[in-house]
Amino acid sequence: MSDVDSELMAGLARMLAAGQQRRAARAQTALETLRSYERRILREAAVMGYVLGYQSGNLDGRTGIGGPLDKNNRIPPDSEILRRVIEHCDSTDDLYPFLAAACDRRRRSITKARRWPGEAGAR
Repeated sequence: MSDVDSELMAGLARMLAAGQQRRAARAQTALETLRSYERRILREAAVMGYVLGYQSGNLDGRTGIGGPLDKNNRIPPDSEILRRVIEHCDSTDDLYPFLAAACDRRRRSITKARRWPGEAGAR
């Protein structure tokens, strides 16, 4: 591997590590911004969705990676699932504006006027 290639790979690794640190810091900011009951609801919904998705994969007969035969990659702790969900919601802020605002340390009230487009027809 040439010096240019190794320098490029090192730069790429630094960029990816910096992005991961930034996402983790924004997720921590969201957790600090949310009220305790909001954190509890978010944690329960995130873990429930993760576990149901895991079980759905098992029920469909996919027993490879992440399935019941995978001894190395089991369901992660609740805190890890919650962090992943917040990071995803932050990266798709058009779909999850409440959590994306919390990542910016802003409180956002949910009102009829502030519904996202998918909720426009809801009462």
